[in-house]
Amino acid sequence: MKKEFIKLAGVLCLITLVAALLLAWVNGITAPKIALAELKASRHAMKQVLPEATNFKEWENGIFRGFNSDATVGYCVTVVTNGYGGELSVMVGIGEDGTVKGIEVLSHSETAGLGAKATDEVFKNQFADKRLPLEVVKGKASADNQIEAITGATITSRAVAGAVKTAAELIEEAKGGVK
Repeated sequence: MKKEFIKLAGVLCLITLVAALLLAWVNGITAPKIALAELKASRHAMKQVLPEATNFKEWENGIFRGFNSDATVGYCVTVVTNGYGGELSVMVGIGEDGTVKGIEVLSHSETAGLGAKATDEVFKNQFADKRLPLEVVKGKASADNQIEAITGATITSRAVAGAVKTAAELIEEAKGGVK
């Protein structure tokens, strides 16, 4: 009985070792491709949120400076926040003048048909050329700093607006402003 147990444990360990080695091998092959795809997606998102920029360089702690020729036109940063369904990853573009140039929802766990509408152009376009502080309102936006909440997804709407506020604070802090 004891010999059979040791034999079965040995076979199980061997199978586990082979599976782990295969997983490590596959990860070694796919990891660079995944990283390249993520970099391309990030660069694409930067161009979406700061369209005036022709070039981007990492500046400080995950904040990217956007350039047009040699002039800084703004900054891009990704903020992860909590929405209704879980984490939201939002790339935010802030112009050199402090206005929001655009947002892009990179990933989310929001409810399909509700919070997932944060990825719709109609919602995202509301942020362009807005100045902080932003106010999320139910119904029609009537002031320049107001964002119309997604119907049935106010928590998600507020989370995105909060990500924009956090991005602006991170950029100001990096520039030596607000601590």
